[in-house]
Amino acid sequence: MKKLLLITAIASALAPLAAQAESTFVTSAGAQSASARLDFKVVVPKVLFLQVGTGTNLANNATVNKVSFDVPAGAIGNGTAVAGTGGDLAGGGVTVRVLGNSGTVSLTNATTGQLTSGVAGDPTVPWTDIVVTPGALATTTTGYTNAAIAHPPFNNAAAGGASATATTLTASAGLVRREGSWTFAYANTATLPAGTYGDTTGNNGRVTYTATAP
Repeated sequence: MKKLLLITAIASALAPLAAQAESTFVTSAGAQSASARLDFKVVVPKVLFLQVGTGTNLANNATVNKVSFDVPAGAIGNGTAVAGTGGDLAGGGVTVRVLGNSGTVSLTNATTGQLTSGVAGDPTVPWTDIVVTPGALATTTTGYTNAAIAHPPFNNAAAGGASATATTLTASAGLVRREGSWTFAYANTATLPAGTYGDTTGNNGRVTYTATAP
């Protein structure tokens, strides 16, 4: 019991010393100088942010925009492009914003097949008929480079898939901070049966964009 009390007393006496920072004690008759050191550490986590359409900078946002093309009755298949509606920007445009802090970012997309009407035997709308024009945003977000970002080509295979070529966003000093816009139009090159093509995931109407970084 006496040994236990002695150990406890010693531990209690040493505890304040263990919690102290470095210290230096000097004594002399002349000028004196004492120094003590501290070490500092900042941990920055890896982050990767991608926004296509409506979004909240550096936060999650579950809104999925739909870009629609309404072909005029007198212009079906005449080759005159039809502007889109429904993105978060005017004329079928969407915001594109990427932030990464772990090196170069690759941007791809994936489709599940050509746009169908859901009617057996009807032709499909190939993804090559969805034309994308990259551009800059009207207003720059602080900290981002606002300029056109190349759109990765759609996979036009019957079964869809990821784009064969990625858009590479090269890091500067380890950072990617880019924003721009993609404006979509329908090329309107074919005369098609009446119907709605795409619109649902079942009719291959959804494209999934993915950003990857080291």
